[in-house]
Amino acid sequence: MNIYQHFRNEEIEIVKHLESLVARAESQYAPVLTHFLDPRQQFILTTLVNRTELNVSFNGGLGERERMRALIYPDYHEASKEDFDLSIIEIKYADKFVTLTHRNILGALMSIGFKRDYLGDIIVGDKVQFVIARHLQAFVFQNLTKLKGSSIRLNEIDLADMLTATEEFQSHQSTVSSLRLDNIVSLMINKSRSIAQKHIEAEHVKVNHVVIDKTSFNVEVNDLISIKGYGRGRIEAIGDRTKKDKIRLTYGTMFK
Repeated sequence: MNIYQHFRNEEIEIVKHLESLVARAESQYAPVLTHFLDPRQQFILTTLVNRTELNVSFNGGLGERERMRALIYPDYHEASKEDFDLSIIEIKYADKFVTLTHRNILGALMSIGFKRDYLGDIIVGDKVQFVIARHLQAFVFQNLTKLKGSSIRLNEIDLADMLTATEEFQSHQSTVSSLRLDNIVSLMINKSRSIAQKHIEAEHVKVNHVVIDKTSFNVEVNDLISIKGYGRGRIEAIGDRTKKDKIRLTYGTMFK
């Protein structure tokens, strides 16, 4: 069976990349560590590993994280937190004068040439923290010295001092006529389909951090959907069809 038929055309590149990592773990009979994966990519990797005799574990820091690295490994290996090569960074800044957001930190990291693949979750709460691949820690410490024009100091912290997720998706169940993106956005924001289409065509909607401007784009399980001005949603489960030929859907929202 062609494994690619189970995934979108837009996903074939990442499927092939993850497939090559699984093949390396099989041929070398040794653990292989991935970059940070979003929930949809984690699902894809799990699907690929389940076709083999290998195991896979995910880790993005303390507790349940959104972006995580994966370790693909044979039975003889016992995965430990050290295998995931994580560094948790806390930002010290003049919080009385500066307010930092997720976008500020992501933008600053991208501006110094940091690749998204090596960045885990950014946590903004009582403190501001982010997770990176450990081998790039020195690069970040050397190049990320200011945010919003204010000097900052970066400290590596222990895993136990990492903030847990303060926001949770609120789960909902409904039915939809199809899994088209305009249908899903309409459902999540409780607006008409025409309004949802305008948001998509205006490039206000991202799926798994990528702008999607096609209203006919079909969503899949574990897709993260960001809608500008509203917040984020997540496809948690796609069920069977009802007697009226509607698709049962479980989804989460984290809206403002």
